[in-house]
Amino acid sequence: MPILDDAPTMRDVLKAMVYQFAYRRSTNGRLSLYTGGLSALEDAFEALGWPDPKPYPEGECDEPNCHREVTCGTPTAQGYRHTCGKHRPKET
Repeated sequence: MPILDDAPTMRDVLKAMVYQFAYRRSTNGRLSLYTGGLSALEDAFEALGWPDPKPYPEGECDEPNCHREVTCGTPTAQGYRHTCGKHRPKET
């Protein structure tokens, strides 16, 4: 079956593309995704039913009260930790 015939899969694909290509910025102190006025991203946001900008808390640092964008990942005993550069673990 072609992927185009599977709406849930197409939604997941569209979301993945938006997460990869949408612009990021701080909106009211929190990380957001936005279209930057690009028509293809505007169409994708509209198809997903997302506002522009869209809050993106899952892209923020795992450090409490830090809302910077994730740039690093580190395995820990509690699971994988996603942090910004400021909170990345120091190498020993």
